[in-house]
Amino acid sequence: MTKQLAKDGLRLSALARAVFGNPEVKDAYTALLGSLRLSAIQDYKKTILITSTQPNEGKTTVASCLAITASLAGQTVLLIDGDLRRRGLASAAGVTDGVGLTEILEGEAEPEEAIHPVELFEDGRVAGTLSIMPAGRRPPEILPAIDWSRARSTFRAIGERFGLVLFDSPPILAANDALLLAGIVDGVLLVVDAGAADRRQVRRAKEQLEPIGTPVIGAVLNQFDPKVHGQSSQPYRDYYLARS
Repeated sequence: MTKQLAKDGLRLSALARAVFGNPEVKDAYTALLGSLRLSAIQDYKKTILITSTQPNEGKTTVASCLAITASLAGQTVLLIDGDLRRRGLASAAGVTDGVGLTEILEGEAEPEEAIHPVELFEDGRVAGTLSIMPAGRRPPEILPAIDWSRARSTFRAIGERFGLVLFDSPPILAANDALLLAGIVDGVLLVVDAGAADRRQVRRAKEQLEPIGTPVIGAVLNQFDPKVHGQSSQPYRDYYLARS
């Protein structure tokens, strides 16, 4: 992903215009989306947790742009704000941050109360449907007490209603939240900042995920700058690294 795209902030409408108006960026996310679908063709990962090793690596922007691209391709997409420590997706989409993920996890609300369709373009050019689930009102301290077996069943049922479900979560090494949420998804996508990545931290994050059993299905190399990191021999390798 380019630095210019990140400067647009987290307003989903601004990101949607940036993705739609930049063929190179749109093609990059389309390639990433296709790669995720092909990474386990016999066992398509419909619910995906998007995280990073440390803050400010661009995971929320990547999650948002991937959701937008899938929606532009005609898929029904649910984007969930799972970062209970830095909530922002709901307001970025113009949705009131009321009932959300935490109430669903606790079994205090029905999914219909927490899922909000959003319009990215006034002219209705999006072929699919993009919906947002806010983080909810409860603090992250509730997570250790959640019945995760029940939560897994709940979100498996929610996943049946959508073509793709994306969780934005806190960085793995910053909080245990991402590890807990990883247990209720099909796969994990790791965002790595090309300019600040630490191999030891990336390896440590992967090692922390391994006992959970949810596969890391890919890694996004974010903030890639050819002037600094060198030209790629493959057109879109600057934007993503998919696991074979």
